[in-house]
Amino acid sequence: MMAVAAVRLRGSEAFFIGSQIQRCQMKIMGMILPSLLSSNHSNSISSSSSSSSSSSRYKHKNDDASSSFRNIDVALASFNQMLHRKPLPCIIQFNQLLSAIVKMRQYYDAVISLSKQMELAGLSPNTCTLNILINCFCQLQHVDLGFSVLAKGIKLGLQPTIVTFTTLINGLGKVGKFAQAVELFDGMVARGCQPDDYTYTTIINGLCKIGETALAAGLFKKMEEAGCQLNVVTYSTLIHSLCKYRRVNEALDIFSYMKAKDISPTIFTYTSLIQGLCNFSRWKEASTLLNEMTSLNIMPNIVTFNVLVDTFCKEGKVLEAEGVLKTMTEMGVDPDVVTYNSLMYGYSMWTEVVEARKLFDVMITKGCKPDVFSYSILINGYCKAKRIDEAKQLFNEMIHQGSTPNNVSYNTLIHGLCQLGRLREAQDLFKNMHTNGNLPNLYTYAILLNGFCKQGYLGKALRLFRAMQSTYLKPNLVMYNILVNAMCKSGNLKDARELFSELFVNGLQPNVQIYTTIINGLCKEGLLDEALEAFRNMEDDGCPPDEFSYNVIIRGFLQHKDESRAVHLIGEMRDRGFIADAGTTAW
Repeated sequence: MMAVAAVRLRGSEAFFIGSQIQRCQMKIMGMILPSLLSSNHSNSISSSSSSSSSSSRYKHKNDDASSSFRNIDVALASFNQMLHRKPLPCIIQFNQLLSAIVKMRQYYDAVISLSKQMELAGLSPNTCTLNILINCFCQLQHVDLGFSVLAKGIKLGLQPTIVTFTTLINGLGKVGKFAQAVELFDGMVARGCQPDDYTYTTIINGLCKIGETALAAGLFKKMEEAGCQLNVVTYSTLIHSLCKYRRVNEALDIFSYMKAKDISPTIFTYTSLIQGLCNFSRWKEASTLLNEMTSLNIMPNIVTFNVLVDTFCKEGKVLEAEGVLKTMTEMGVDPDVVTYNSLMYGYSMWTEVVEARKLFDVMITKGCKPDVFSYSILINGYCKAKRIDEAKQLFNEMIHQGSTPNNVSYNTLIHGLCQLGRLREAQDLFKNMHTNGNLPNLYTYAILLNGFCKQGYLGKALRLFRAMQSTYLKPNLVMYNILVNAMCKSGNLKDARELFSELFVNGLQPNVQIYTTIINGLCKEGLLDEALEAFRNMEDDGCPPDEFSYNVIIRGFLQHKDESRAVHLIGEMRDRGFIADAGTTAW
């Protein structure tokens, strides 16, 4: 493969040498594109689209031998022979060879380098060459350089086609620039460049990925109105997105419409709908779809079965999930690590850690290697069952087996140790995180803070809190509430007040929970005026008191024999539709 290495050298500098990078991407969209798509050019774009679409979409249908290359060295040798012929073969033949290399799906940088050699040999690129190069840059996730190629092509007088813009739209989607992809698409449409079915499908897919399902659905309708050929990919993409964002009824409508148009659903279509229905516990409809699939000889695959197993387990229906496992094995579909993880999670939820461990061992004997999630699920099961030593043993086993613990693994075990008051071991594990390159997150600190506070180590908790503030992490309301609550309970109201005031200094908006905590502390110390002031400030700070807040302050007034203000607050509470709890009405 020495030839490949030679071709790759300086490949990314090929076609766009001499062009200005500043004229890429946004400049194309903001300046070049409007003039290019003006009325003077729209006809040439649409006409050139049809003539070059078959050769520019990287699915060239021709009889040239270059279209069937499977070996890069053979392709390069053929290129060198062509380059040294007198006279040179035409650009179409070179494009066919480049397209054949693109089809190998790994030598995009080689194609870029070869195009430079073509240019140096005096070959002038055409629009097809332009599309091939733009595709290569987009595949390499250098969409900005793809725009740079377009800029140079326009400078050379080449007219881009719909394929050119579709490739760039797809490239923008690959790097997550969906907003810019939509902007480019809108620019095309506004200036008379009619998108084809592939362009529509590309942009619908991009919109779905960013959750813009309403826009995607609207575009879907426009696509149909424009007479584009709607295929199963377009339908399935939109159905999947609607299900993902819990708009399953709309997805079912499109599914019905799709079948009415005699477009056959795929396994992906059915799996998306089954998952969407299962998320709403619509088991009967999901079961109907499953039966419909099999009646059409579309057999469920591992993804379909995993959707069912996972949903049943999250609903606490572990026996039903076991039934799915039995069915899939009978159909010759082997469970994978995702299947086993879902089942172990289901058993762990109900602290049936023995069953979860059996599945873990079965997974290993079946040759399915546990991943970090497998270990974390089982560690959590042991911690919930208060079998902390077995959890620690499994944690060490995970490391010995070559799986690197992640934050979930560490946090789960630290939480289990704190729950049992084994704070020294929890601290050691916290230090171990740092040693092994796992940076603690906010949840890690919150677990330790809560552990210290519950055991009465407020000094240690506050030192940990201050240490965290000196890192890249900033405390959140949960942490403040843990500390304020612990300080109020221990009678340390002074420090609790200071921490509460610190919230505003750090730009945090207190929520109902932390306000209620400080009000409760003030009431216990008999500081009723201050408690009432804080209670009234809740409304001003945009978090009106809830039922629990009212009960807390009313009990405070009653405990200190201030019945008149308590009665007033009870009336106010009832006017808001809240109900006094047993502790309040007992007075």
